[in-house]
Amino acid sequence: MGLINTSGGGKGWNPILPSCILKNKFFLASFFSLVESEMSQEYPYPSHVHAASFVSVKLSSKTNYSMWEEQMMCLLESHDMLGFIDGTIKKEKYRGWNRSDKLVKGWIFGSLSEDVMATVLGLDTANNVWEKLRTTYSIYASPNTTRNIDKTDHLPLCRAIMRGDWEEAGEIFNRDKDALTVKLNVEGHSALHIAIDACKHIQFVENLLKEINPESLLALVTCHKENALHRAAMVDNVKAAKMLVEKNPYLLFSLDNMNNMPIHRAIIGSHETTFQYMLDACMRHITLSQEDGYHNPFEGRHGVRLLTNVINAGLLDVAYDLIKKYPVMATKKVGPYIPLLSIARKGDLYFSGTRYNFYQKFVYANLPTGNNDLSGTNKIQDIENQNTYNGNFETNGWKTYFYYVIQRIYVKFWDVALLKMTHVKHLHEDKLKHNKARMLLKCICKEVGKIDKGIDICRIYGEAFNLAVQNDTPEAVEEIIESFPQAIWTRNSDGYLATQVAIKDRCRKVHGILIRHLPRNKYLVHAFLDDDKNNTLHLAGQLAPIPKLNLVSGAALQMQRELQWFKGVEKFGKPKHKEIKNKKGETPIMVFRREHKELRKEGEAWMKKTADSYTITAALIITIVFAAAITVPGGNDSDTGKAIYSRKPSFIIFVVSDAISLFASTTSLLLFLSILTARYREEDFLYRLPLRLIVGLAMLFLSVSSMMVAFSATLYLTFGQGRAWILIPVATLTCLPIVSFVTLQLPLLVDLISSTYYHGIFAEDQSP
Repeated sequence: MGLINTSGGGKGWNPILPSCILKNKFFLASFFSLVESEMSQEYPYPSHVHAASFVSVKLSSKTNYSMWEEQMMCLLESHDMLGFIDGTIKKEKYRGWNRSDKLVKGWIFGSLSEDVMATVLGLDTANNVWEKLRTTYSIYASPNTTRNIDKTDHLPLCRAIMRGDWEEAGEIFNRDKDALTVKLNVEGHSALHIAIDACKHIQFVENLLKEINPESLLALVTCHKENALHRAAMVDNVKAAKMLVEKNPYLLFSLDNMNNMPIHRAIIGSHETTFQYMLDACMRHITLSQEDGYHNPFEGRHGVRLLTNVINAGLLDVAYDLIKKYPVMATKKVGPYIPLLSIARKGDLYFSGTRYNFYQKFVYANLPTGNNDLSGTNKIQDIENQNTYNGNFETNGWKTYFYYVIQRIYVKFWDVALLKMTHVKHLHEDKLKHNKARMLLKCICKEVGKIDKGIDICRIYGEAFNLAVQNDTPEAVEEIIESFPQAIWTRNSDGYLATQVAIKDRCRKVHGILIRHLPRNKYLVHAFLDDDKNNTLHLAGQLAPIPKLNLVSGAALQMQRELQWFKGVEKFGKPKHKEIKNKKGETPIMVFRREHKELRKEGEAWMKKTADSYTITAALIITIVFAAAITVPGGNDSDTGKAIYSRKPSFIIFVVSDAISLFASTTSLLLFLSILTARYREEDFLYRLPLRLIVGLAMLFLSVSSMMVAFSATLYLTFGQGRAWILIPVATLTCLPIVSFVTLQLPLLVDLISSTYYHGIFAEDQSP
């Protein structure tokens, strides 16, 4: 019995089943079951799984989409079914693929609320259902995340965007609508992102936005979850930002993967213009932030980060206004973001952070600033208004009139100076900035003081206070102590009190403030001991931090400054404090000598090298002027032995200047030699060695100047008789070496005098 029937006209091969199989229904059913089983072996089909055990959240809105998605992904991954939603499992054998796809689709349907189910009814595959849910309920959804893109296909589009060629780009968009939203590079940038980054082709951005519907803008994000407004904020493209906000203001309140809104990105990049626009836009559309999936930039952790970044950017007026409108922003701590910490650590916002010379300090001190209220305008007070004066002209007579005239002259002078003198204008701006910083600091401290829990207050001001002490910012330290008196007892992470930190880290400016706010007994400072039983004298004996040490140039002057600091701290202690030993059995002076051993050697080498150089110069001058003294210009009279030009005024000038040069150079030589032969004890660097160098340099300046005057007088005596005009070039040329020498060496002399006699260490602490 054959399986093939060749009868029936021979019209083809007709497979037939054996009659025994046709008669056996059970075998027939088994046959088809076997075929179906073989077809489905390539596709997983875990029908026994109870999906509700994995997915406990029913998708109902954007609020719980992230949790629902996370649970559903775990279910699919654990049973190798993820390919049915991302499109990677192909339907090569339809029956088996369709069976598994329907299972995944059923799992998804079983985890949806009725309202959400209505949005996906009629979709045929699990992939279509998944994509519809993602684009509808995920804020960060991108319609092209699953599309396999060949980047080379989009090179013409990228080039057209960079050139701003809308004609060519428009043709590409007409051929492929997906090109409007497709990711064009590895960062996930779309055509809109790239066009915004280009900045210069704003018309291209406008045309592009006309082709994109407002809802799609929220889904158009990069791999870092940055929407188009994030990019506009990052590149300071304020024109594009305005277009985007007009198109969809919800963009203002969306987060990227760093939890930054566009307004945060603008201020982090210090893009003031874009930030100001976004700040106004956020306040106009703030009600939108209350909807599901969006965030308020002025509340909670987002508000604290915003205020902190505004302070870091130096926008003190904006920070002040934000605190007035949202005072809670100033009272929170979110990780490293603490507004009080930000304003306290920015030393450049205060006068103590400047390095003005004497003239600049004088101008700064006398500059009027008028109304310094951060919420108002910063204009000089109009004292021409008679109401601004104390007293009345009619009753006080000429005194009030005189005061009135002086005040008018004073204000007019500064008005003209601010208009005509750039450096005065800069100093005025600095003074306004410093005053604003003090007011903002006071405002933040006031708001922090309103916190109910004392431990929260301590945690907020503690870090700010310690950092202000470490950075040597006296304005911040004083304001925090006045607002929170207990702050002076704050310890840092190493367990040191503020006074110990100030002494250990050479915080000269804040030390006096800390001492003033301690109890009356200044000896109390030395009662504080650290874990190694070091008192404050031991801490003062330690080597200063390198940044503080390098504020003084030259190893010898550094050694002198360290000695001055150590001696200054000693004044606050009793004699017994000098003899106290730490755990290592060292007294404070022993610690000082050990810590400064290398610095003392470097200072000795610097002193000897400097003195050696000047010794050679002084010796040469002695040789020259001594020879000139015994060979007078013009010679001597053969009969009397007197100098021929002895009665000439120029000869007298020669003799006096030559003698001064000889005596001064000899003195300087002896002083430099004494430096070379000194014992170089630590105490010698305080006054003895610097004084010798100061006097030696001063004598050397005098000897060089006198030598040049003597030489000029000699030239005039020899060649200038009857030619008075020769004095002009001689005097001019004489000044050249003198000015050169003084210009090159005077800074060292000034530094030596300033460091030795006007160092100002502990000057504010000398009150009884």
